[in-house]
Amino acid sequence: MSFPKWKNQVASLNKIILVGTVAGEPEARLSVDGIAITKFKIEVNSYPGSAPSIIDVVAWRKLAETCGQYLKKNKVILVEGEIHVRSFEDQSGQRKWVTEVTANNMQMLDSKQPVPVNAEPGKNEEVFDDVEELPEGDLPF
Repeated sequence: MSFPKWKNQVASLNKIILVGTVAGEPEARLSVDGIAITKFKIEVNSYPGSAPSIIDVVAWRKLAETCGQYLKKNKVILVEGEIHVRSFEDQSGQRKWVTEVTANNMQMLDSKQPVPVNAEPGKNEEVFDDVEELPEGDLPF
């Protein structure tokens, strides 16, 4: 039995999760094929007081439309995506390399979440009045 060539390679994962603030205004446009693209930068600090990293992010299609409509400078967001490296030739013929995050998901963290109309305070808390205490030696695991 023969396996495809990739079966002999080590498994890998390309996933990144960033939480930070939108640096500058997002740039929303359509590709030549009519696909929505929004590019923006996210400012991320590794720890308090550290110099921020500015990371390029690109969103495509429906997510791009959402980002283009709702993202504004200084909004706090969470971005999930993949890191991609690409190259291109600039106007002078020099090869340039770009590392960017292709967003798969975005959440706005500083927006006010509307409370559902039927929600009442304390209704989501579970009440355990009839919990039986077990002696330590009788635990099933």
